Parts: sequence; structure tokens; C-alpha cells
Amino acid sequence: MMSASSRRRFLFLYSETGAGHRSGALAVREALQQRHGAEVEITLCDGLQTLGRWPFDRFPRWWPAMTRLGGAPWGAFYGLTNHPLVPQVLARLLLPLTAGPVARLLAAHPAEGVVSFHPLFTHTFGMILQRRYPATPLVNVVLDLVSIHAAWCAPVCAQIFVPTAEAAARALAWGMAPERVICAGLPVHSRFVTAARLDPAVARARLGLPEQPPMVLVTGGGDAPGPLLRLVRAVRKAAPQAQLIVITGRNAALRQALVAREPGVRVEGFVGNMELWLRAADVLLTKAGPNTLAEALIMGLPMVLYQAIPGEETGNVEWTVSRGAAVWAPQPQRAAEAVAAVLADPARRAGMQAAALTLARPAAADVIAAALWQFVA
Repeated sequence: MMSASSRRRFLFLYSETGAGHRSGALAVREALQQRHGAEVEITLCDGLQTLGRWPFDRFPRWWPAMTRLGGAPWGAFYGLTNHPLVPQVLARLLLPLTAGPVARLLAAHPAEGVVSFHPLFTHTFGMILQRRYPATPLVNVVLDLVSIHAAWCAPVCAQIFVPTAEAAARALAWGMAPERVICAGLPVHSRFVTAARLDPAVARARLGLPEQPPMVLVTGGGDAPGPLLRLVRAVRKAAPQAQLIVITGRNAALRQALVAREPGVRVEGFVGNMELWLRAADVLLTKAGPNTLAEALIMGLPMVLYQAIPGEETGNVEWTVSRGAAVWAPQPQRAAEAVAAVLADPARRAGMQAAALTLARPAAADVIAAALWQFVA
């Protein structure tokens, strides 16, 4: 049996401000475990909850409100803080509050590498590591596809993995040394890669869905009920022949509203097999969140984007639309018309599928896992 001292230990930091940060951490953890089994020990930690004090432990609760109203509150915060000096200054000012909890966390979970999947941890954890554990590197795995915030980038960061060439250019602009920036793709769990090999008819059969008519999958668990209800109604009117399925995630209020007011629509809450739903779909109607986009690209799934959070998601729209993998349609009627147009044009749909597959990086989690292993060797 392998001794604890012979294992390579990693501390993975994430936050529940949106589901994507934890998903990225789980994808890389799974890739490391697949590669190295008992040789690797990985601790996942919600960094904001670890701080255990106001206001940090409230951020996940505030996140839905920050991203509503078209994302205006978050867009304002993003713009005000998106400069390399601002996160650094804020981290130093808050250090009297954060240094103790961070130091205790690092002492409780000794590691050969600390890997952050959230930009809020870069400067604080980087500073504490430099002071107390200078031999332990901080590595960032960026989960924004294009418009990466300056908080991801700092001299204390030993290495940074980015999803796209555009994100790499932004990291260089924020002052990262070229040799520290690795363009690896956005990490997606291997079950999505496996599901992408399925025939869509098989995925539908596993979900209890008929092969026909065409299927439109709508995701929007972070939305308030009103806007998504209008979106669903518009799609039903514009594409009455399609089977419409809405995934609301953990948004119970949204699910209840849709079930009560749209009885002809199949509504699912949180699902543990999202890869099958994506594989079964003909068109995805979604917000421009990076994880959902990365998962859909692996499936070669045409997308209609109806919303983007200002700042971090705006670049996702340009990146996917300009390459032919998605359509931008920010109003319910426009989105519904776009869905109907894509469904009605098989040649266009095939072109969008090919474009999506060109952008996909299915091996990203494995590439990051391999590089992390070598980096802490």
C-alpha cells in the first residue's frame, strides 16, 4: 500500500458562484485520478466558505441577484475591477481578514500544488503561499473562454491554463509571462466526451424520448421565472413541431412556474446526466456560460444564445458566433425565430455542428492533469 508521503497532493479551490467552477475542478480531479490512481491525493475546497466570515461566505447567495437584470450589477463590478492593480490592492486591504483562515486551510491540507478554479483566490492565496510555503506553487485554471478577468493573472501565479488563444492573448496583456501561459482548452468531465460518441437516437432512448420530432433543449437554471417563461412560450409558437425540454437545475421556483404554466413542455430540475440531454438534442437554447458552451461544442451541438453576462461572457458570444457554431438572439422572439430557422435547415445545422466540433477541446482536462503532474514533480 502506498504511503501518504509518497503521494502527490493537490489542493483544488473553487466557489459555488455559478456551477462552472466546481465542474471544472471535478473534471481535472477525475483526469488526474484516471491517470495516477492512488499516487495522487486531491482535496476540493470551497475557498469562500472556508474564510467563514462576512462578506465572503455570502458571495454564492448574492451571485444570482448579481447576474439578473441582464447581468448589469455584475457587469458594473466586473468593469470596475478589471485591471491588474485593482485585485492586488483589494487583496492586500482584505488581508487582515483573510490571512488567518487561508493560512489555517493551507496548514490543514499540505500540498505539492494549489490549483485555483476561481479568480478571487489568486492574490490572497498567492501571497500567503509566498510567505509561508514558497516551494508550493499556485496554478490557475481559467474557466472563462475569452474575456478573462485581470484577477486570474498575477506574478504570484506560477502557471495559468487558459481555454483559447484569445484568452491567452488577454493573459499576456494582463502581464503574465508567455512561458507561464498554457492554452489547454476548458476542462470538461470525461463523461461528456464518452457521450459524444453515442448516436443521438441511443441517448434519446436512454432518456425515454422518441426519435422524432426534433428536440430543442433549453437551459437557464439561474434565471427568474418571468424571462424564461416568455422564451419558452415564444419557442413553442415558432417551432410547434419540436419537442421542447427545459433544464432548470436547482432553481425550484423556475421549475414550478414552468410546470404550472407550460403543461406541454417537459421540465427537468437538476440532472446528473446532462451529457445525455446534450447528446439527444438537435438545438441548444442557452445563455453564453463557458461550461455549457464547452460541453455543447464537444457534442457538435448547434446553439442559439439568448443572454450573456456582461464582461466575462460577452467574448463567448463573438467567439462562437463568428466561427459559425452559434446564433446570437438576445430577445425571446428573436431566439424563437432563430431556433425555428436552424431546425428548418438541415444543411445549416450540419455546418454549425462541424463548426462546433472544430472549436471543441475534449482532451482539455487530461492535458491539464498531465501538465499539473509534471509541474509538481
